[in-house]
Amino acid sequence: MKKDIGDFVEKIEAVKQMSMGVPKIFNIDLSIVETDREYHIAGNIFYVYSAPNESNYIDIKVNETREPAIRYTVHTGLETPYYRLYITTPAGQVGTLQIIYGTEAPELLRILDNRSITIAGVGGVLGELQGDITPENWGAEIAVGNAAAALILAANVARKSCIIQAKSTNAGLIYIGYDNTVATNKWIAELQAGVPFETDDYRGPLYAIASIAGQLVGYGEH
Repeated sequence: MKKDIGDFVEKIEAVKQMSMGVPKIFNIDLSIVETDREYHIAGNIFYVYSAPNESNYIDIKVNETREPAIRYTVHTGLETPYYRLYITTPAGQVGTLQIIYGTEAPELLRILDNRSITIAGVGGVLGELQGDITPENWGAEIAVGNAAAALILAANVARKSCIIQAKSTNAGLIYIGYDNTVATNKWIAELQAGVPFETDDYRGPLYAIASIAGQLVGYGEH
């Protein structure tokens, strides 16, 4: 125990004398596209501490451009000696990505970030459970005939749920399908007047055809 205390005191005294084990931070603007931008920083640990979401990423080469580029997302990093980093920021991203780096790791610097265990990927799940504040899409009722299928909802990768409802005054049936081959004998939902169809796990297109001409449906997606 005395040895452990002595070692600890020596480390504290050393830290007082110089900047040892202190993490540093730099930010990357993800909206600026760059290839192998050189960062003259040295250390033996770096870590992507924060990013707008789990899908944002950068590619990093360590020390030389001839080294392989490794992809990093939030809550990933590397512990290795380096004297410069080459960072590539791909197109199509926005926001700020924050990197922590430092030296004397792991002896005097160790990053503890339990978010990487507890909430990685939860952002998308939370968004799905909460739903949207405003609808993705809705509008005037759509007329559905019996000669050709009508597109009710186009594919939408942002969709969390949707609803299609047959108008209460309809005289015929509405048939819902995944493409324009939907028919009175090929469908996923058959809607009598006033009956809705809802789904919360499909983001592709939805079509409709009617048993007689002039039928109406309302729709919305969230």
